[in-house]
Amino acid sequence: MKRKTLLLLTICVTMAATVFAQNRVSGGITAGANYSYLSSSDEVAGYNYDWKWKFGPVGGIYLNLPIGNTLSIQPSLLYSQMGSKYEFTDNTGTRKWTQNLGYLSVPVPLKINAGDHFAFLLGPQFDFLVGARLKDDADNKVKNEDNFKQFDFALTGGIQLMPNSPVSITIRGMVGLNNLMETPSSAVSQTYLVGKLHNSAAQATLNFRLFGGKSKTVAVTTPEVPVVLDSDNDGIPDNIDKCPNTPGVAKYDGCPVPDTDNDGINDDNDKCPTVPGVAKYNGCPVPDTDNDGINDDNDKCPTVPGVERYQGCPIPDSDNDGVNDEEDNCPHLAGTAANHGCPEIDASTQSKVDVMAKNIYWSISGGYTLSNRSNKSLDQIASMLKADSNLKVTVSAHTDNVGSDEKNKTLSQDRADAIRNYLISKGANESQVEAIGNGEEQPIADNKTAAGRAKNARVEIKLHY
Repeated sequence: MKRKTLLLLTICVTMAATVFAQNRVSGGITAGANYSYLSSSDEVAGYNYDWKWKFGPVGGIYLNLPIGNTLSIQPSLLYSQMGSKYEFTDNTGTRKWTQNLGYLSVPVPLKINAGDHFAFLLGPQFDFLVGARLKDDADNKVKNEDNFKQFDFALTGGIQLMPNSPVSITIRGMVGLNNLMETPSSAVSQTYLVGKLHNSAAQATLNFRLFGGKSKTVAVTTPEVPVVLDSDNDGIPDNIDKCPNTPGVAKYDGCPVPDTDNDGINDDNDKCPTVPGVAKYNGCPVPDTDNDGINDDNDKCPTVPGVERYQGCPIPDSDNDGVNDEEDNCPHLAGTAANHGCPEIDASTQSKVDVMAKNIYWSISGGYTLSNRSNKSLDQIASMLKADSNLKVTVSAHTDNVGSDEKNKTLSQDRADAIRNYLISKGANESQVEAIGNGEEQPIADNKTAAGRAKNARVEIKLHY
């Protein structure tokens, strides 16, 4: 609390000193409302959240510090209530909560005036937590500021309507960049909050200017320019100046030194007077040592031909397999050109997996519940995936044509999902397993016979990278 008090005092003293030091500074009070939201980047297993927006008050003081005719800095010191409403669902049911977060907010946006009717605002915002309270649907309230970090950094931007009037309107948005949670594990168990939260808000305020404003325009009179005999002030009288309205030199009878190639470097100083160039190279073009069409000043590989999108360097081949990254489906894993840069799957290994896929059985009562007889084969496939994190499998489930197309499609997807879930439960990564239900769309035998239908009701597991 002492640090917060010291920070607040410093800000106030700085604002006060600036007010008395600059006669064009203006300022006043502002008040309005936030429409805020807590966004979650991850979820806690076993819980389901439905996050919603909520309103909250905002108010404080502001200053406008001009740094030019159209630019100014407009810092504010605000009390700002943020937070979110959310519904939390677990195995006990659904609960409704409201999380309120109170901040001392210091937005410091750059203000760009676009006339008398509106201005643009863009810049950082610093938020200091001064209180937090959680309320349930029975209006029970508990303070929980210890679960949140005391500081948040945000980006803010918006517009201000009638920015030069005594009363103006500001509409801006804010996006917090910091994770708000201080102790994710205890927060989950005590307040049913997810592990990572970020502030988001839209804000509308009414601003009342109490002092300062636009400076008065001072009329400036220009003395009459006397008639001169040297119109272009180049020291050569008009009567002998062949270019009387353009400053020049005596060597060229009052005309400028010529620039034959129009590169802005006159011929007297241009080592390549007939070829456009740059001053750095005395009027000659920037060299292109490797002749790749990208001059050396912009070429990070000036001696090796490359392409513009890689700043003059060749297209990279991260895994050194001879297939460049733009054409390599596995850019960080050495493979073959025939397999688009990915490793080839050994035919004998795939053959073994094909045999394992034929040893997958289903519970008669469930239809898509795996039988324990399937465990041995699936465990072997899971072990392969755990041993090679780059290896992936596509699980394709098929049915015969007994029943409706829709039911067969659903059944096959359920079976493919059941296999995928089993492999993940045995240690495979979720990104390694793809599950596809094909229904009766891809038969390999005649569905008119029992033997054919048995062949069509199958599972295929294909290895790939």
